[in-house]
Amino acid sequence: MLKKTRNLRLAALGVLCAAAFLFAWENVQAVKLGYNIEKLRREIKDLESANTYLKKEIRVSLSPERLEAEAGKLGMVYPEPGAVVMLDGKPDDGKAGRGWLAKLLRLDKAS
Repeated sequence: MLKKTRNLRLAALGVLCAAAFLFAWENVQAVKLGYNIEKLRREIKDLESANTYLKKEIRVSLSPERLEAEAGKLGMVYPEPGAVVMLDGKPDDGKAGRGWLAKLLRLDKAS
């Protein structure tokens, strides 16, 4: 009878230790997940900030003033009024284009 009581106590102690271990393990896992969630939230916040900054940079880079300044640095100038060839119709002043492609196209039409 004494041996049976001892075995029962050892079994109860084992179950109690296993329950304590499971409780501690569950808490450790919850803390780890909490840290991961906070890390991901910070990462999302950083990515959103970077996205906002990059969108602003795109708007600034594509602004007409900025494009005009960059074109000026590259030596680009506005075309002369007669140098513009309208692709959907005739030029306003009636002059045909002066480029090699315009001449080539005029030769094809003359044939």
